[in-house]
Amino acid sequence: MIKAIIADDHQMFIDGIQSILENVRDISVVAEAKNGLDLIKAVEKVLPDIVLTDIRMPVMDGIAATKYLGENCPQIPVLALSMFDQEEEIIEMLKAGASGYIIKKAGKEELVTAINKLVNRGNYYSPSISGKVNKWLENPDMVENQSPLTKREREILRLIANGKTSQQIAKRLKISKYTVDTHRKNIHKKLDIKTNTGLVKYMMENLQDS
Repeated sequence: MIKAIIADDHQMFIDGIQSILENVRDISVVAEAKNGLDLIKAVEKVLPDIVLTDIRMPVMDGIAATKYLGENCPQIPVLALSMFDQEEEIIEMLKAGASGYIIKKAGKEELVTAINKLVNRGNYYSPSISGKVNKWLENPDMVENQSPLTKREREILRLIANGKTSQQIAKRLKISKYTVDTHRKNIHKKLDIKTNTGLVKYMMENLQDS
């Protein structure tokens, strides 16, 4: 029996996946989570065979949670579930360690196929995004050099440059302060810039028109 955990901040979506999988032989949903932090706790408690996670969640997003699981529970594959097919989010999830990525409008057959492939140490990407995945896999440096920061990181960087605190940014973007602080750390690390003054200078020189 394949034990799966679902993480999504919308209960209706969790219920929908539950209803799809409850009649599927050999797949059982053993836990659910509303954010990345709860997902990590559930994984450490249950030790599932696969994790299905949304990307945009409060407290801790799916990217941060996937990275943690990849470092601490590498034997458990992660399948990203998202409403979005934006290249930046796809690449961030793959870099974090996700083994698959499907769009939420996918049907039952595609979902089951993805789960089985990942559990058997394979990969699966929805047909609509496979071209973007292959582009990155073939030349990851080219894609990274085009934009070292994700769309969300650029958004947060602009707010930092405008003097906003993490708490103010969190309120404006409707995310947790923890998530903002995580993005801050990632921005500093990616750009190799240690001060906010340096971040402001980088934004003025590189992100004015993006």
